[in-house]
Amino acid sequence: MSISRYITRSIIASTAISMAVLPVSQSASAAGETFACDPGFYQVIAGQFAEFDPGAGTYTRIGPDTDNYNAMGYRIDATGNRTVVGSLGGMSSGYTGTFGDDGLLHVSRGGADWYTIDVDTLETTRIPELSKGVGVADITNVNGVFYGVSSRGGLVRFDPTALEVTQVGNVEGLPTYSGAFGAAWSTAGGNLYVGRNSGEIFQITGYSTGNPVATQVGSAPATNSNDGASCELAPPPPGLADVDGPEPETEPSTPEGQAAAEEYEENYEETPIVIPESQPMEESEPSGPTYEVEDSGIGSGQACGATVLEDRPARGPDGRFAVVSEPTVLYSTSFGAADAANWSALSGTWEHGDDKFAQVETCDFDATALLSGHTVNHFRWEATFSGDSSNQGGLLINQQSEETRSGATLIDLSDDGSIVRWGSYDDRGYYQYVGAEDIGTPAAGTEVTLAVEVNGSDVHIEVNGERVGYLNTKYAGGHVGLVATQSIISFTSATLTALPVAGGAS
Repeated sequence: MSISRYITRSIIASTAISMAVLPVSQSASAAGETFACDPGFYQVIAGQFAEFDPGAGTYTRIGPDTDNYNAMGYRIDATGNRTVVGSLGGMSSGYTGTFGDDGLLHVSRGGADWYTIDVDTLETTRIPELSKGVGVADITNVNGVFYGVSSRGGLVRFDPTALEVTQVGNVEGLPTYSGAFGAAWSTAGGNLYVGRNSGEIFQITGYSTGNPVATQVGSAPATNSNDGASCELAPPPPGLADVDGPEPETEPSTPEGQAAAEEYEENYEETPIVIPESQPMEESEPSGPTYEVEDSGIGSGQACGATVLEDRPARGPDGRFAVVSEPTVLYSTSFGAADAANWSALSGTWEHGDDKFAQVETCDFDATALLSGHTVNHFRWEATFSGDSSNQGGLLINQQSEETRSGATLIDLSDDGSIVRWGSYDDRGYYQYVGAEDIGTPAAGTEVTLAVEVNGSDVHIEVNGERVGYLNTKYAGGHVGLVATQSIISFTSATLTALPVAGGAS
């Protein structure tokens, strides 16, 4: 999200599922509850508002640590405190957004279900022309046009004036498998920066052409939930390089933008690229549901202790995968007590009985039971489950071993079961959110069937027999498992079917 001149009146809406972002400075805080358009990159990480110093790779906390900000409807002052100002009916919740030159908050779900919101009146308007699900986790306003980078490393442009969505092209210089770019920032001079959840900060140049290029200019702590904001009229924060100099790549779209660009060019001083070793922000306990997911720590077991963010072992070599010429059921169960030997409980507390397999702790994130004896890369994996009070269960695929989640993929329900979300763990074991779909909250005890149909790295996602999403993974194949997050979840059936190479997802 970028914060423009429209937000100096100290009103902002959160557009990330798990966080909100806004600019603030010492001068703004001292003045009370108004915002200043000062240089700075800002984030809210799982409810904690903070300013990021890209020159030092550190965060400064601002205000209280609260439960995770939802998509819209908050009033947040310059000390980091927030007030709910209302709810929005008739639209899906969003996790991708920014303010436009029109003064409206533009919100979507990775590009899908695009709406504008008047933050004064809470009036919402759907914009079907911009409603394209392209997998961008955040966008920012660069001279009147929105840009974001997809989880596969593609630059996407949303033009709110022409009402066009353009796949600009793959960004040269990004990792081969990019993961989620949960933060996007813009500054005076038409600069575009993005932050990858695994910690790298890139400047994107050539964004107005078909050949965008990424240059790493900073490093931040890795995070499982990430969103960014900056004042687009301010220069880059101290210590952050501008690799193509002060002259804007695209023309400013407003008089304020033109004045800011001229002032930036007049006062420009070249900053060398320095990538500091990032320092993690002190962790705090999660306090509410979120589209993002904490790293659970395989082996934490029943204690549900404090979450520890640390690098996990690398993914090892893949084992042999099942090869079939026609769909073949490898495993199917209604979870009798004798079935316990087929499962390895990696975290959480899992119990067999009464024709169900239940995870009975409510404090653990992505508590996992892994199915033993089967490795697959073309398959269908499905399970039926219900929640005691919140239905936050799901499926794990592509896990290489019991020792590490690096490279595995998670598809599960969140926000009391109203959302199906999907993403993968990177090579260090940190979850990279990719996408989500609103499916409505099932009543407590109502069963849901979640399934994936997989052809190598292509994963199609189904809820109750209806396809709702798609994911392309870095790694193909591995073990499958079941997951529960902060919920008592009862699984009543599960089926693993090997598919021929040409008979999987299409």
